[in-house]
Amino acid sequence: MTTPKHFMDNRPFLTNDEVQQEYSKQRKNRMQDAIDDYLQDEKVTARQAYEEMLSCIDDVIQYHQQSLDRANDLKHLMMGHRLLDDMQELSEKWHYDKIPSRY
Repeated sequence: MTTPKHFMDNRPFLTNDEVQQEYSKQRKNRMQDAIDDYLQDEKVTARQAYEEMLSCIDDVIQYHQQSLDRANDLKHLMMGHRLLDDMQELSEKWHYDKIPSRY
């Protein structure tokens, strides 16, 4: 039985499960390469490798926290929760004080 080929470039067609398995394998290989880089460098201590791994995790947490904060700020604005300063800025921007009295 022959493996079906992708119509564009003659590559084998991979099912979604095969793609996921391949991606998992490649991800593990990338992590292995990074660990090897730390462990094979004589100038890097185990403590430094440990601290830099934690630093990378903290960077991810900080990035996602900033995104979460922005999303929450937008949600609060959409729900009508505005600070007084924001309301004053809006009144200046939209000239609410210049709306004719008939409105």
